[in-house]
Amino acid sequence: MTLAPPTAVTPRARWRARILLTLALLALVSLAFWVLSSTAPSGERGALDPDGAHPQGTRALTVLLGNHGHPVRKVTTVEDVVGRAAAGNVTIVVPFPYNLADESLQRLAGLPDSVRVVFVQPDAFTLDDLGVDVRVTGAAFPEPIDPNCSLPEARSAGDAEMGGYRFAGSGLLLCYNRTLAVLDRPGKAELVFLGTPEPLVNDQLAERGNAALSLGLLSAHRDVLWLQRITPEPIAEDEPRSLTDLLPRWVPATAGMLAAAGLLAAFWRGRRLSAPVAEPLPVVVRSTETVEGRARLYQRARAHPEAAEALRSAALARLLPVLGLGSRPEPREVCDAVAERSGWPAASVGQHLYGSPPVDDRGLVILADALDALVSAVIAPTSTPAPQQARPDEGRPS
Repeated sequence: MTLAPPTAVTPRARWRARILLTLALLALVSLAFWVLSSTAPSGERGALDPDGAHPQGTRALTVLLGNHGHPVRKVTTVEDVVGRAAAGNVTIVVPFPYNLADESLQRLAGLPDSVRVVFVQPDAFTLDDLGVDVRVTGAAFPEPIDPNCSLPEARSAGDAEMGGYRFAGSGLLLCYNRTLAVLDRPGKAELVFLGTPEPLVNDQLAERGNAALSLGLLSAHRDVLWLQRITPEPIAEDEPRSLTDLLPRWVPATAGMLAAAGLLAAFWRGRRLSAPVAEPLPVVVRSTETVEGRARLYQRARAHPEAAEALRSAALARLLPVLGLGSRPEPREVCDAVAERSGWPAASVGQHLYGSPPVDDRGLVILADALDALVSAVIAPTSTPAPQQARPDEGRPS
């Protein structure tokens, strides 16, 4: 029984299969993302929400503050915060300060001294827009840290899960390895900078002194206003913003890591441990086949000038070593030397070596025959008298 040979897979079929597989993978990833986003509880998408009972919410802290006589009111605009805080005796919590414009941040910083404003994890851009002498000097992973400062709220709480941004600046009271900073200014609101939201969230509130620290920081006044601004404020038309300001915070770091990975990959793939090793060719190709293949390419492209230039360059490469004229002699010098050695007229030599290229295949064949005869006459001259004139359209000189 003779089995039929398998059918060869064409390149088009192979590419079609790859495209279909890629589309299927994209559809599967999109479906998984849609399922995860649609089935997740709404509270999971609202971190630091005072009404959120999920691990990253702050409902436990809200209940704890209410039980101690400090009710929490959630607001969404700076106008509401400023209006309620005008009378003073208010603590304002800003969990997402990077969503506020510089004008809103400066309005919060300009409230009276009977107000405390707690900024949760403010970045360098937020501190610049705030207009105070506070800056970010680094970051650390959250871990249990002793307060090591004189702030009453920190000393009563003891060690707590602190980390995130580290702060520095003039007039700051720094605690917990510089991850908690307090700026007390005469006549203006007291500003508190918290490097991480860990002490506030539900799943970390019962750890160590987190509850005591959070309760102490937010219970300095009677009322607590929670500015839950989860979308960026519109930027004023006259407020300058660069491209890096508009990008998410993770984009520069991701771009840097991708660039570093690309450089390492290029170095890895481009390394050379030793000198190149010569290897025999897997297939020996005859020189005649190479010449015929190149000629067919010239013919298919109708590249008559390029083919003529290749023929003349090959002829000159054989003539110049015999004539002893150097690597780049003048055309007139070459014609005179060839004519003297071969007996051909100098005008005919110039026509063959430097004349206008042929315009069809027949003229190209005539030029090749003439150059072959000219090279033979120079390399092995004979006593036969040379013709008075030879042209490409007349074939070999007679």
